[in-house]
Amino acid sequence: MRSSSIVSLVIAAAASLAFSPALHAAANVVKGRGNAEQGFKLDPIAPPAINDAAAKAVFTLVDGAKDEASGDLSVLTDGKVPTAENQSASNFFFDLGMDGGRLAVDLGESVPVKSVATYSWQGGVCGPQVYKLYASSGRSKEFDAAPKRGTDPTKSGWVLLAEVDTRPADGPAGGQYAAEISSKGSRSLGDYRFLLFDVERPSESGPKANTFFSEIDVISARGPEIERLNPDAKIVKEYKSKDGKYRYIIISTEAPDLTEWTDKELAPVIEEWYPKLVEMMPSKGYRAPDVVTFEYKRGIDPPAYAAGNRITMKVEFYRDQLKGEAKGCTIHEMGHVVQNYWRANQTNRRPKETPGWVTEGICDYVRWFLYEPKSKGAGVGRDQAERVKYSDSYRTTGNFLDWVVTAKDEGLLQKLNAVAREGDYEEKLWKEWTGKTLEELDAEWKEAIKKGKRVQ
Repeated sequence: MRSSSIVSLVIAAAASLAFSPALHAAANVVKGRGNAEQGFKLDPIAPPAINDAAAKAVFTLVDGAKDEASGDLSVLTDGKVPTAENQSASNFFFDLGMDGGRLAVDLGESVPVKSVATYSWQGGVCGPQVYKLYASSGRSKEFDAAPKRGTDPTKSGWVLLAEVDTRPADGPAGGQYAAEISSKGSRSLGDYRFLLFDVERPSESGPKANTFFSEIDVISARGPEIERLNPDAKIVKEYKSKDGKYRYIIISTEAPDLTEWTDKELAPVIEEWYPKLVEMMPSKGYRAPDVVTFEYKRGIDPPAYAAGNRITMKVEFYRDQLKGEAKGCTIHEMGHVVQNYWRANQTNRRPKETPGWVTEGICDYVRWFLYEPKSKGAGVGRDQAERVKYSDSYRTTGNFLDWVVTAKDEGLLQKLNAVAREGDYEEKLWKEWTGKTLEELDAEWKEAIKKGKRVQ
């Protein structure tokens, strides 16, 4: 063979390799893993980006189905991450009964892809990631933008960039995971407009599983300076009553996902009802706190509790009760801030103890009968008449107090609150106020229950 022919063959082979969709620059896969408290700081991988190329990309479900509990595809690029390990709606995952699926990404234009990073979080077998990443410029004649499962993407204009598997060799699988795909050198992975994730089930045994993907980043080599999520950044917002007399500080650092709901739904309730509570529970010489702090905290025992002028709210409870008891629970705790019955230890040399059922009953009376009476959350049915007692606290006592206020003394709340705050509560006061002892009031209240008048 003549030397010129050999050169021609070499050139032709090189050209063929250069345009072959099955070949690509060598990619490096870096893995990161952490526990629930690390806030996606999974060294050596940086936290998710806010302004990456994927933020404006179009994600499409090519094959497989979204699980009914999963969030929409938009959660993969919203610049937010879950704040709890099993927060389904903040993640995207395929139907748990299926073996993964395929996701396509259209970046809108050709991008010199510097890196691709995927983040996931779940408390069990749905944490780890297993997938193949393909890329394409979309310019080849055989390009198929949506290749189904069972077809080889490299036969339709795609190149295989990397295979990712973050499953631990042993031990529990739960936690936060990240995988970053980048070039082994300083160059980009290539100029691509389209990406294809072929996602597999991370566990073949035990419970059905598909990865809870929290965020997907695509970093462009010519893009802007990347802004990263800062999970430790404080989220503090301040509100004021209409007359400017009271200030409310709300801290949602541990529940960023509740910030918008708090601003639109909860803050207006606080602004309206705190001054109302102050007005309905006065006492001589007393001034309710001018500043009240509300803070969401994860993993506390009660749904919420008040200490001084600070209310702590359980993230998991509020997240689950946004359309249920969240607002009413806050009203109850604001009642405790206004009550301030622990003040008696400072103002009264010999304070008398106020029973807990009085303290909690007042707050539930305000909540269920003044704030949300239509919910009928503190109703007592006829069949319960012989099982309840005025001192059962919370809703039951709230029902009792409403009956006394309605049937005996409209000013009872103010009187009861004042003596409790000053440490002057005594059981005999009930007879002075209503002409009946507590036991007599209890008996009359139960008769009203038997007649079906306390269902609300």
